[in-house]
Amino acid sequence: MSVAVSKHLSVVIPVGPNDHSWRQLVNDLSVFGKELDIILAACQIQPDDMQLAENVIWIQSTQGRAQQLNLGARHAANGYIWFLHADTRLTTAVFPVVQHYLETADNHLAYFRLKFASDGPKQTRLNAWAANIRSRFFGLPFGDQGFILNKSLFDCIKGFDETVMLGEDLDFVIRLQAAKIPLQELPAELITSARRYQKQGWLITTIRHVWLTWLLTRQAKQRLDIVL
Repeated sequence: MSVAVSKHLSVVIPVGPNDHSWRQLVNDLSVFGKELDIILAACQIQPDDMQLAENVIWIQSTQGRAQQLNLGARHAANGYIWFLHADTRLTTAVFPVVQHYLETADNHLAYFRLKFASDGPKQTRLNAWAANIRSRFFGLPFGDQGFILNKSLFDCIKGFDETVMLGEDLDFVIRLQAAKIPLQELPAELITSARRYQKQGWLITTIRHVWLTWLLTRQAKQRLDIVL
């Protein structure tokens, strides 16, 4: 049974080289029905033998998450855009929350609470808790929390900065803050993979992410000062 959803939403999913995790996400999104437009912004050509549903399109982009997200947004025909990472999985609470958001949305950026999948160390529960605290009290959600916003607002902010090689999501959020655009946490969780914590080690990965968050936030604010 599909959940009724507004016809005004496009989903943009950046796809990396040899990445197939998007298939599960597209399957999750099928609960919304075929009225939902799904744009796969990939840094490779679509394989000849790949069959996509009629509401899913594949576009080729230069490699780089900001470039892929922006190109996907330019192909979005609907009034609202939902940016999702390819390895994201949706919880059942997401569907009615998205519908309610589309019925009541204002001129702001919405994002979801974060939860890590069970493919990594148990300590990633602490990372998810910290990420949700960071988002709620410091206004710094990351891209894996599923940004959703009005396309006109996205265009007004001029999308993601394609000169930013790392942390394009933080840069985007900080520019929204500078423009006094409200952020809204939606009452549902998105699940993201914890494989990198398993592969690289929980403590080392956690320390690296904390340091990068501080560094990239500082750099984004410095770029904003230069522009202003």
